[in-house]
Amino acid sequence: MNKIGINLWNWEPSLGDSCLGLPEKIRGMGFTAIELPMTTPDVSDALAGEIREAGLEVSLCAANGPGRDISNFDPDIRENTLSLYEEILRTGEKLHASVFAGPLYTGGGKRHVLSEEDRKREWDLAVKGLRRTAKTAAQCGIRLALEPLNRYRTSVCNTVGQILQMVEDVNEPCVGLHFDTYQSALEERDLLEALERSLKSGRVYHFHACANNRSCPGEGLIPWDDVMDLLVRYGYDGHITMETFAPGGFDASFAAGIFPEADEMAAKGLEYLKGYFERREHV
Repeated sequence: MNKIGINLWNWEPSLGDSCLGLPEKIRGMGFTAIELPMTTPDVSDALAGEIREAGLEVSLCAANGPGRDISNFDPDIRENTLSLYEEILRTGEKLHASVFAGPLYTGGGKRHVLSEEDRKREWDLAVKGLRRTAKTAAQCGIRLALEPLNRYRTSVCNTVGQILQMVEDVNEPCVGLHFDTYQSALEERDLLEALERSLKSGRVYHFHACANNRSCPGEGLIPWDDVMDLLVRYGYDGHITMETFAPGGFDASFAAGIFPEADEMAAKGLEYLKGYFERREHV
């Protein structure tokens, strides 16, 4: 069975001392991996110690708000972001992280219509920056997984097809795709076709399991058993990670009472994922 993880965003909107105690909680619930939202490039010694003691595998998730953007036309913003990525990867190396995932090619809230010339310039800056970051990632033993984001968050890469083209253009073995069911449910014409296309490429390095309404796996409109069947059929062996949000997080719901409390949300998603693999064992 794949390592099943959960992002700390399920409980906390940012990475810091408020996350202390969560690694043990996550291990106790039955998760085998933890995802750190890199709102800051550092992890305290106390939190790192808790992660090691819990024996959880680690993934890192980009938190690219305004000012974090390797394809920005401002060279200072690009350089600051690339330096930040290097710090994050060095932190990940100390934690034995396997992957740094997310919209590494862009900044959050970057939606604009560009001329063809400027669009190519933006794309080329992303490719150039990712090649540089890939060198550090390879030194740290960490893969980079690029996530297509929905149209409300970026205009750079919204679909699997665009990300696969970027992966091809970067042309570094440690750079692949991060498939997120929530993002794909918003942008792809056919979610299952997009997932199968991704898996056939052999470059899916990370997977986020989130419902179309940001609830947990097993909920919402996504055909979860069909999604999981594809992961198994194509031998995906990376983490399967829940990305749900506490109030204040990127995509947290503001409608009170729609979603269960954080612990209940985590338990419900884990129950579905573990139950899926248990059912397969008895088929």
